[in-house]
Amino acid sequence: MAQYIARRVLLMIPTLIGVSLVVTALLRLLPADAVDILVAGGEVQGGGAAFKEIVDARLAADGKDPTKATITDRARMENVVINEELKKQGIDVEKATETQKKEAKNTVALTAYKDAIRERLGLDKNYIEQWSSWALNAVQGDLGVSLIGSRPVSDELKRRIPVSIELGILGMLVSVCIAIPFGVISAVKQDGWADYGLRSMAIAALAIPSFFLATIVIAVLSRFWNYSFPVKYAELWDDPKTNLELVVVPALILGVGLSGTLLRLTRAQMLEVLRQDYIRTARAKGLAGRGVVMRHAIRNALVPIVTVVGLQVPVLVGGSLVLEQIFGIPGVARYLFESISNRDFPAIIGVNMVVATVIIVANLVVDVTYVVLDPRVRLA
Repeated sequence: MAQYIARRVLLMIPTLIGVSLVVTALLRLLPADAVDILVAGGEVQGGGAAFKEIVDARLAADGKDPTKATITDRARMENVVINEELKKQGIDVEKATETQKKEAKNTVALTAYKDAIRERLGLDKNYIEQWSSWALNAVQGDLGVSLIGSRPVSDELKRRIPVSIELGILGMLVSVCIAIPFGVISAVKQDGWADYGLRSMAIAALAIPSFFLATIVIAVLSRFWNYSFPVKYAELWDDPKTNLELVVVPALILGVGLSGTLLRLTRAQMLEVLRQDYIRTARAKGLAGRGVVMRHAIRNALVPIVTVVGLQVPVLVGGSLVLEQIFGIPGVARYLFESISNRDFPAIIGVNMVVATVIIVANLVVDVTYVVLDPRVRLA
């Protein structure tokens, strides 16, 4: 067992390297980048300074000291730069209007300013250089700095991961607590009213979108009980009441959404197990029906169910995104969504690496759980 776990842990390294390479490659295919969004959003100004640097460089190349250049020399060089841009755009310099000249100047200034930002942030590097630089820092525990806001990605993840863990664990507990008992009841009462009712409930859980259910819950609580959820998130250890008020309802909604698949699978596995020869033998020997179900059937039916529970771990991230947005929960999924919207490369890679690590660890836990549930399974 220990050797198997150690081997799987070592295999995490090439897996995570592969994930980082793929994510970095896909990011380069996205239209625009963080610099375009940053400049378009008006968060930074500097086009005028960038244009001045271009003119200074051209004056220096012309043998003149930029600090001592006359207004006439500077105006002449500015016109040279603007005329070059006009020609590049296919506009006749002699017939160009003042508006066209102004637009050409702005284009040159903005392009130079963006290039300067890309160079400062390392976005001008090629694929291998960009990934190598990130990987070298990541090995040292530095996931980089957010391009939007200049906040360390590691600090943001430390703040948001516990929030997502709380929401994910509560959602998974709700899912398991609903699906397994009701799935067992549905199988034991096959083709009865309880079976039909529970199967309909599972279909409804799969069919109703989480955002619709969340909207209905918020509207009903507000309309009939005059209740509104907390506006600001609070840590569990700082303000348990506010935290649970904000997290419990999204966790219930998330758990209900995940329980549909799990309930139907539990029912199917229980029906298969209850038809096995050893179950009939146990009943023939006089073992009570509840004893057969609790001591023999459930344990063997849980093996494939555990697999699905493990596969639902990445679904928690995507499934919780809408709920985090609606309820204002500052989790990892919301951070990933904001980072993708802003083309914030370091944040996107950092979040994906965390999610990939969680998925790998969850799969390892599932494999080890097999041995606990079924002694016939051996981890070779």
